[in-house]
Amino acid sequence: MSVDIMRGYDSFFGPPSEPISIRKFLDDTASLIFPLANDVLNHAGWQSLSEDERAAVEGECSGSVAELKAAVEDVWNNSMLSAHLYRTHAAAVSAVHSQAGGPASKGRKRKHLPDPETAEAQPEVRALEDKLEAISLRCWRLNQESAFFMRASKHSDFNALKYIKKSGHGTLTCNQPSSQSAGASSTLPSALGGNSPHREALVTLTVHNRVPWIHSQLIRFSQHVVLSSQTLADFVRVIPCDSSEMPNEVIDSQGNVVGYTYESEEQGEETAACATEGCILLIEGVAYGVGRPGDDYADRLLSHLQTLPEEKRPQITKSSTSLSQTPFTSLTLRINQPYWMLHQGNCEHFVVIDQIRHVTFLRVAVE
Repeated sequence: MSVDIMRGYDSFFGPPSEPISIRKFLDDTASLIFPLANDVLNHAGWQSLSEDERAAVEGECSGSVAELKAAVEDVWNNSMLSAHLYRTHAAAVSAVHSQAGGPASKGRKRKHLPDPETAEAQPEVRALEDKLEAISLRCWRLNQESAFFMRASKHSDFNALKYIKKSGHGTLTCNQPSSQSAGASSTLPSALGGNSPHREALVTLTVHNRVPWIHSQLIRFSQHVVLSSQTLADFVRVIPCDSSEMPNEVIDSQGNVVGYTYESEEQGEETAACATEGCILLIEGVAYGVGRPGDDYADRLLSHLQTLPEEKRPQITKSSTSLSQTPFTSLTLRINQPYWMLHQGNCEHFVVIDQIRHVTFLRVAVE
């Protein structure tokens, strides 16, 4: 049975990166200096310029920006030119998406002969095309090689959420410079650092599911961004999964099922909290469960592995902390390395770390 190449792109990962300790990553980035506009104006090179030289630089910069702004506004205010740019850009994006593995258009393609009376034949459009072709900078345009650096949207990429899921509550003020955070009252809970300056990283994760009719293939299902101070349980709760969002049965007085109801957003948060009751997440050979004695998926996995021959038994240990007690800052992760997740009995997911980014200034307020 031949496998669709487009779906095959989602089933291959890697090569994985070296192990990255998020706590060490935050410590290393804490010493980085991010210059602001005032820092540039106070630079010794700028201070060494004379008043005439500063005026010449400011005039050149402001004049160039004004000229570019006027040129762009003239083009977009012209309905013929703006429509031509929209059409050519859409054609270029469609061509690149087809090379990157996007969904192929169905049906017979109709050939359209060029009409000399169309917009492309107008002198204004030809003059604009000549001006664009004269630009020596070629990297700003999409070409066929762009397909190697992008993932085209597929029919399977759909919004599976009935409402926006929240992975936390409250206000986090993160990565403030020491000069701004000194003496200021912190809104962070004591578990996140109390009144001390708090550093954050953004971790981007993608959830892959098995293709029901081809279990050897995976398909990208959802993508999430979490704060490094959040826990694994916070991440698990927001994964859209049919097993965690089954509708509630409506039972009449005689015990018969007469219908189903979907919970509201407030009730959905309670349902999402139940999504971690039976769950295990395997990261770098460490099994993270819910921490309930006698009813933990991590204990069941280790018991099952003991039945395997010793030479085929993977080296897996159980974490001393549960999903709700393990923040991302305590983890060592590898980018492009799939991690196995099991919950709700036999529902499998594969979690891939896409990015770990430092946040210079971040203020997140969730009502």
